[in-house]
Amino acid sequence: MASYFGAGLQNIIPMLAGLGTIVQLLVLGSLVLASVVCWAIIFNKSRQLRRVQRYDQRFRRAFQSAQDFAFLAAAARRFSQSPMARLLRTAHRYTEVSSNGNAPGLSGRGLDRLRQTLNARLAVETGELEVGLPFLATTASATPFIGLLGTVWGIIQSFHAVGQGGSASLVVVGPGISEALVATAAGLAAAIPAVIAYNYFLNRLHRMESDMQGFIEELLQIFEAVPMAESEMPTAGGHVPLQH
Repeated sequence: MASYFGAGLQNIIPMLAGLGTIVQLLVLGSLVLASVVCWAIIFNKSRQLRRVQRYDQRFRRAFQSAQDFAFLAAAARRFSQSPMARLLRTAHRYTEVSSNGNAPGLSGRGLDRLRQTLNARLAVETGELEVGLPFLATTASATPFIGLLGTVWGIIQSFHAVGQGGSASLVVVGPGISEALVATAAGLAAAIPAVIAYNYFLNRLHRMESDMQGFIEELLQIFEAVPMAESEMPTAGGHVPLQH
């Protein structure tokens, strides 16, 4: 049984060694592709988050200076690329439906439903901002092992060449092993920027999500502060004073 297994292994190793160059090319090609995609995600995500934060800051300034709800709704339409502005528009649409066109004024149950609506919109906003991060995480965790696979395959090829030539000198083994180690270096070169960028973007997104959650609470306080009596509510299109 052992001799049969040994004979089978002797047949498999030359076949694997013969595929060494092809496998290494595939490994290097996949690592280069993963690295290019990662850098594209890094640049696009950096631009996206800068743009979103810039529009959020502009909308927050308009929000703080707004004296009535009509002005605030117009500002939300103007800063359409701001997630906070879209949260306000979601709240505005909800209160228009719930109050039959009157200004926002919600009971405790209405505030709870509005909170659920805004949290659902918050999940959509954060999901859109997180696009591309799973690929960075996958690249950071997988590419070192892909590079290691290429290295191991190259070492198999080198030692097979040693067995075929009957010489174990560094001149025979060195070039093959050095070429095999290129795959490990390529895997690390793809993984290191990916893991750094993933952690950086994840921290920024956590801060942005926290800011949006705080903005939701601020919106709920504004809607709760609006009088509930129908006689005190202006009709649709009227100005509602804000209490920041």
